[in-house]
Amino acid sequence: MTIEGIIRPPTDIRAVADKTASFVSKNGRAFEQRILNSEKGQTPKFSFLHENSPFHAYYEDRIIFYQDGGDEKEKEEKKKLEEKKVLLTQLPRLFLISAIK
Repeated sequence: MTIEGIIRPPTDIRAVADKTASFVSKNGRAFEQRILNSEKGQTPKFSFLHENSPFHAYYEDRIIFYQDGGDEKEKEEKKKLEEKKVLLTQLPRLFLISAIK
């Protein structure tokens, strides 16, 4: 399922939406329903839970992302990127060593 027209929320709301989506992906929609039924669920902080929110599509997309193992994939990609950065910082030394030989 692909969700189109995703508006990325501001950083503070995005952090809450990501964390909530992660919990919902693991614990099911009942968790989401508990938030909606609570006082917190009626605050702007959790407005992305409501279908009429411009950030709701982002939230739904993040649930799918986490259900597909996105958190682990993201960690692996970051690790590979860090390894590439280390290699790139070592390249000038490697060229210098081969030029000396």
